[in-house]
Amino acid sequence: MIVAIGVVLLVVGSGIFDNSYDSVESVMKDKHNIIEDREILQGKLINSTITWDELTEHTVLVVHAVPALGLIKLQVTEPNGEVFEKESTNGFVYHIIEKRPQEQGNYYFNILNLGNEPVNVTVVLGEDPYLSGTCDSASGMNCYVIPAAIGLVIVGMITLIVGSLITVNDFRKKTKPSN
Repeated sequence: MIVAIGVVLLVVGSGIFDNSYDSVESVMKDKHNIIEDREILQGKLINSTITWDELTEHTVLVVHAVPALGLIKLQVTEPNGEVFEKESTNGFVYHIIEKRPQEQGNYYFNILNLGNEPVNVTVVLGEDPYLSGTCDSASGMNCYVIPAAIGLVIVGMITLIVGSLITVNDFRKKTKPSN
């Protein structure tokens, strides 16, 4: 039973975290569109560049696709050559960019339409209110979705571990021959 609760908390926490920036977007600071309502045909991609000057300490790149069931892939190449890829089946994907002084340069990103029909995308760039420490009471609960999701994942992991240890201990007691 405890293991099942741990699994449920992990799944719920992970699900909330995967979509957390959809909620946080409304309270992002210095938010602006990089690309607005641009069509990507099936199997095609668009690309763009984010300059060093556009970044804050903790920047979030958010991509929305319409229709929301559109399958898109976001690929971000950082100045050091590191590449990050994320896919979305619900028309929403994000990437957190940390502005590092030792890695100044442009960030390049591609959005690929992996679906069966054209999608229109809007790309938003803004400062993460939680990571940058600018959350305040005016932001409401949206600002705290991320730490809540992380908390659920951590509690789920701990519950899963404790439940597994209890299960193993109970199994050993049952299989141990009694004198």
